[in-house]
Amino acid sequence: MATGVEPYRITTGGAARWYRRDPLGFVEWAARERGPVFRLPDDGSLCVADPVEAQRVLHDAEGNYDEVSDFFHVRGGLLGPRATQVAIGRAARTTLRAHLAARRERLPAIVAKLGEVSEWPSAGRAAAYRFLAEALLRPDTPPALRELMTLVVRRGVLIRSGGPLARTGQRALWARVVRAVAGEVRARRADPRPGQPGDLLDAVLGATPPDTPAAQVAQVYLLLFRTSVAPVGHVVAWALLAATADGVDLTTVPAESAVRESLRLWPVAWLMGRPVLRAHQIGDVRLEPGESVSVCAYLLHREERHWPRATRFRPDRWDSPGPRGPYLPFGGGPFACAGASVAQSLATDLLAAVTDGARLEVDGGQGRPHVAGIITPPAFRLRRTPTSQKRR
Repeated sequence: MATGVEPYRITTGGAARWYRRDPLGFVEWAARERGPVFRLPDDGSLCVADPVEAQRVLHDAEGNYDEVSDFFHVRGGLLGPRATQVAIGRAARTTLRAHLAARRERLPAIVAKLGEVSEWPSAGRAAAYRFLAEALLRPDTPPALRELMTLVVRRGVLIRSGGPLARTGQRALWARVVRAVAGEVRARRADPRPGQPGDLLDAVLGATPPDTPAAQVAQVYLLLFRTSVAPVGHVVAWALLAATADGVDLTTVPAESAVRESLRLWPVAWLMGRPVLRAHQIGDVRLEPGESVSVCAYLLHREERHWPRATRFRPDRWDSPGPRGPYLPFGGGPFACAGASVAQSLATDLLAAVTDGARLEVDGGQGRPHVAGIITPPAFRLRRTPTSQKRR
């Protein structure tokens, strides 16, 4: 998707403004004009869209990069060590996977509550949250905190807004939520409940050292909360939009194939940064310690050599085994998203529930995607008219 046309000769300041305004359009242009390895204008990091070099960065067999995950960046630094990060990811994945396995039959009823007409992508985020609510916060959590988290989802705080006034309001609400979750952390530490984790917050608490500040535990929990809800809703929204644009009838397509293709076109981890630890070279570029490298899954997934008709939504490309290009919708290597399999499974089940026994009509969605960490689809309206035909 070409999102803008700019002259080849642009000033550094102009490039930075363009990248901030339209990062996807900028990287598409830069890859065409400069090749698969180029500098990003905002921080000077090296953007890599070459498949071989991308895998070299992500798997890092040579030890060129620092073993940190930006995901665990909290106020005061990074929550670590790496073993703690791995333990948190494993505990979160186990908790959410168990919830999905035990309650997936609830999804059709949750989709039905969206009504015949729903506004997306907010409807997708709301459906994902309703399904996961008891796994994110167990039922005996104080009602005030549960209501506050519902407000976070309803007001779109999971996604950073582009307007300064909206951002100010979101930051204020998010700070309030951090304080409230930190208070719950202290309460649970004072009165621990024996047994397996009851929710995602228990999972994070159990995987972090007991002297970890409550505010840091709260921040990591909220990052996991955010990434458990928003990406799922967005993957389904992108599938609905792309299918309409390319004339694909989702009621005849395996939901898993449609989700895979949605993630190919609009990967959750579209740009993955790694800090350079040791001097080395990528292509013709010499990198020094302190610099950073960003692997661009968005560009890798749209390389025509590996993905024929790369910009088209073609779920059938997943129906049979065969050679494909690099596929990194949730990152790759040791820093791939710990909850990738759970998110993909939930998105598949949610899309199946949306498309099953219904005729779908999409209105809108022609605007540019909003990029703030993840790629948010433009707003559209979905009309879902029930039919008598159900998938078997």
